Amino acid sequence: FGYVAPAFGDAFNVGTEETFAFSNVVQIGNAKNATVPFGYRTLATVIVGSVWGNEETKLLKIQIQKPELLSIPDDKIGVIVGMESPFYAWWNLGRIRELYFATSDTVPVKNLKKGVCALFQYQLLDGTFTEDDPSGQCEAKYISHSSTRYHKSKGNCHYDAKRMERHEYALRSSLKTSRSTDYTVSTEGALQKVTSQDYVKYLLNAHDQIGAYYESIMQLNVQGSAQKTATVEGSSIEAIVKQLGLERETLLTQEFYAPCKDNCDSVISLFKHYKKSLSNGNVGKEASATALVDMVQVARNAKKEDLVRMLKAKSSNEIKGQLLDLLGAIQTVASHEAAKTEFLTDTEDEQMFLGERYLQALAVSTRPQKEIVEDLLRMAQTEHRNVKFYDSLIQSMAAVTRRYAQLEGNSYETEVVTKVIALLEEKLDECSNDSCKLKYIRGFQNLKCPKTVDKLLKLAQESTKVVSVAAMKALRTFSVYLWNDEFRVKFEDIFFQVSKRYDSSARTLALDILLDMKPDYDELSHLLQFLKSSDKAYEVKQYLLQKLRMLAEQCNEFAMMLKGIIEHDPVLNNYHVLVPRGLSTALSRKFSTVPSFNASLTSLQEMSGGVLKRGIVDLTLDVDNERTSLFTLGLYAGGMSSFVSNNDEDANDAVEEEDTTAGMELLVQGVAMRPLEFFNGKGELMGHVWSGTASEPTPAYQAITLLQDSEERFASHNGVTLTLSSTGAISIDLNGQVTMSLWGRNAQSKVEQNTGISMTGRLSFDTSFATVNVRFSVEQEPQLHLTSALDFSGDPALCMQLLQPKSSLKQRFAKTIELVGTQHRASRKTIKTVKLNGLTHSLNRKNNDMCNLISKS
Repeated sequence: FGYVAPAFGDAFNVGTEETFAFSNVVQIGNAKNATVPFGYRTLATVIVGSVWGNEETKLLKIQIQKPELLSIPDDKIGVIVGMESPFYAWWNLGRIRELYFATSDTVPVKNLKKGVCALFQYQLLDGTFTEDDPSGQCEAKYISHSSTRYHKSKGNCHYDAKRMERHEYALRSSLKTSRSTDYTVSTEGALQKVTSQDYVKYLLNAHDQIGAYYESIMQLNVQGSAQKTATVEGSSIEAIVKQLGLERETLLTQEFYAPCKDNCDSVISLFKHYKKSLSNGNVGKEASATALVDMVQVARNAKKEDLVRMLKAKSSNEIKGQLLDLLGAIQTVASHEAAKTEFLTDTEDEQMFLGERYLQALAVSTRPQKEIVEDLLRMAQTEHRNVKFYDSLIQSMAAVTRRYAQLEGNSYETEVVTKVIALLEEKLDECSNDSCKLKYIRGFQNLKCPKTVDKLLKLAQESTKVVSVAAMKALRTFSVYLWNDEFRVKFEDIFFQVSKRYDSSARTLALDILLDMKPDYDELSHLLQFLKSSDKAYEVKQYLLQKLRMLAEQCNEFAMMLKGIIEHDPVLNNYHVLVPRGLSTALSRKFSTVPSFNASLTSLQEMSGGVLKRGIVDLTLDVDNERTSLFTLGLYAGGMSSFVSNNDEDANDAVEEEDTTAGMELLVQGVAMRPLEFFNGKGELMGHVWSGTASEPTPAYQAITLLQDSEERFASHNGVTLTLSSTGAISIDLNGQVTMSLWGRNAQSKVEQNTGISMTGRLSFDTSFATVNVRFSVEQEPQLHLTSALDFSGDPALCMQLLQPKSSLKQRFAKTIELVGTQHRASRKTIKTVKLNGLTHSLNRKNNDMCNLISKS
């Protein structure tokens, strides 16, 4: 219930002035542990005189006197200068319409004066109003608690936030804010007391166990009674302002950065500092990820000449790959031109490999520039003689274009984006062989343009087996929200082989999409009928069952629906139907939880004839029921069944003899990289077997890529603008080895993924009298070892193990304040280390039985 508000009455009577005691207490700290006060306090006397006007419109002369600056908690005395010069405000029925400053006032001084002046902007009516103040253009909601007490809350404040963030929710940051003000007026309507509070909490979505907070409380308290003051003569406010030689402004603040004076980091000095951290031995470790995080912000302001100098230094030869990772993360025109000097002037394979390294880093980055997209498009017009480099160029161009299309104001209809789509379609149509088509299908996969879905589906339905599977892999990565009932029918056609026979991998990928579409009772019943069919593809049946069990473990509602369908169908609810032959597996396991990151591990293994045909291990970051893939390791093989005794060959797979191939497919944060081919043809395979070249650990992928890359501003009520940023990086070292014995009829493989993760958040601001910084970070080196043992001396037996070695997680928090006039910088730092135990993931009972069987043989 709101009281009837009085008119402004005695507020700022012309010819009078009032004195207020002003204070602003600013505190910063750890959002999860805000017990220790740390910040600064400003105190001053504010004199407000009404020097011209009438009942509705007044010109206020405001003077800030005796400003004091003290640090919290140790009360070190700082200095505030430039505040004493008077300034003026046009006050109209509680609104500050304009402000007028002396020409000598600097931007930071004007911002602080605006913060003080905004406290005199208030309404004595319940309701919601649009107001401009230092926080931006805000919706101000007023509620009266009595005839003399009012509460104002501000929301939906629009200002130049310069927000930059990733598309993936898990890799964003969250900003929680509150803005409120309480006013007390006299019974005659004159202002008595004001308390205004801004509160900000800044957290990383991926790891919200640590973060930063900012709190600012401003207070005004009237001192004594109103006194007489001199007025000014003039026909209008405009005439008075002109007469006094003042500059006109609004309450909206301007951004201010204090120029760096001492210990200013340059990209060259940072390069020298982090050279050791970027060594080859540190790839896959936290040190290299942290180096990228700390260098990328400074390097974005570097000139091309400095970046080239860093790249061409003699000491850079051993770490050139990591420096190209950095250039790919920087994503400026200068960094792009610097990187091109490394691989466009030479055609040696080693230089082209470095070119690929840069393109792969660029593909994962998140701040695409139009000029870079256009340059990649120009380079892609002509096919490069180095096939691997050109493949990586196509993938990078497609991935960068997708992110460019996702920027605010852009779309897949943006001119340069349509040109990239047209090029990929044109190149694909010109292809005369499958390997050529695969390259551009991967490009469509990275581009993810909804308009290309029909083309990919046609390729999946009408092309050769290898092209069909590639097209289905691409479609599997598109948003599930694209699929409607028309697409459901087409995916069911592939899975059930209604119109023709399909490769088993195309079928299982179609099944993945159908299950992603969250089938209802009838749709799920229809899928389950496949288990009762006479189809002899028992590995596909096993894959379906494994996927259903995995989804049932993740969702109780799905589990209940699945159980109901099986129990109501006696033919389906049968041991021979529900326990088919086959070694295919599908499972999801928790990779890590609080206090570490919430992450999951998904493993899908499609087998054929006793050996792996298609497998993936996907590491995802899980935040609020949304999953973001960090790294996906895919393995593929074909034509290997002839090396394994199999008395009951899958009828479907025996139709045609496959080429003997094997390789690795990598997706880094959802971006498909050029595949790594192990061998192609039985001759190459036997060469590896006899020479033992595959039995030594071989690097498959090494890189440092960006994770978080967010930046935004928060305009506070006291005139300061907070800069909030988060930067993260992941350093990956992936290697593998395979041993095979034709005499013992067994094979072993091991894939090791060593990972260093570093995520950092920052909250900072500059004023003319203080520099404030909060930095928090989390670092970890999780590892994953995937081993498999295959025994094909009798019936094929496959034992797989997923091992996570022990690791530790380190949280760092640092806050610093430097006040002008003090001799030292106040700083507080904390480090917390958490030990994380290692574990071996339990896969399923069948795998356990086979491991026991192999260990006994």
